[in-house]
Amino acid sequence: MAKAAAVKMPPEASAARGCEGARRVLALMLAFSAERNTLSARDLAAATGIALPSVYRYITLLRETGLLAEGDRGSFRLSARMIGLARAAEAAESIIEVADPLMRALVAETEETCILVRLIGRAAVCVHRVESAHHLRTTFEPGQALPLERGASARMLLAGLPPEVRRDYLSPYAARDPQAIASLETKIAVAAQRGWATSEEEIDPGVWAVAAPVLHGKRVVAVLTIPMPVSRAPVPIRERRLSQVRGAARAIGAALSGNGAGAANGAANGMSSVNGAGSVR
Repeated sequence: MAKAAAVKMPPEASAARGCEGARRVLALMLAFSAERNTLSARDLAAATGIALPSVYRYITLLRETGLLAEGDRGSFRLSARMIGLARAAEAAESIIEVADPLMRALVAETEETCILVRLIGRAAVCVHRVESAHHLRTTFEPGQALPLERGASARMLLAGLPPEVRRDYLSPYAARDPQAIASLETKIAVAAQRGWATSEEEIDPGVWAVAAPVLHGKRVVAVLTIPMPVSRAPVPIRERRLSQVRGAARAIGAALSGNGAGAANGAANGMSSVNGAGSVR
């Protein structure tokens, strides 16, 4: 019987040195498809070119992590846990597509950079950025992790978590500085009650930031933030930026519920600042 062609890994993966075990595990997972959704260990060895004893070791690892499930007669399939990973990837892509026109409208209105931040794993991560034309501006790169215990963006993301999950996320910081985390919990409670958060020089010197949650239903799926130099943020401007960020975050949430970029473009064309309750102090 002819041997099946080995699964081709991306060029960048082949070029990488080391991490051979990780590459082989990925090759095993990529061997599955809609047409070949149930495979035996021998099928996986044939598809990937990995020796059968090694295939069994990797199968054990994938089963322990819940990514692979055993089927009938010694066959294996990707577990339902992969559905959650696929949905997470899809959600990340769609939220950027939906948010981008609204973020561009916000930048045009405020002339300040804005960023979209999501909770990925246990990190607050900038997933999208639209920059202003100012020479003096704050810079957050897409993919950049922000401190979970500092800043308006992280505070707003933490406010959207159940208390027990939040405590678990903050436990490493609490072990180092219990008083600081107790103070943070108070600030998180205030942010949750208000529906917005601000910070000043908590991450970078000379930077003030305002953040508002993007809701999909009742769930916080992201946070929209304008970080700006303190020199451009007197109190009247802060009040204005708070209103603008909250209005844009609500528009992104509404566009998400409207399913897609078309709704976002429509919302961006008609977006106006919404004066929310509360004020910046």
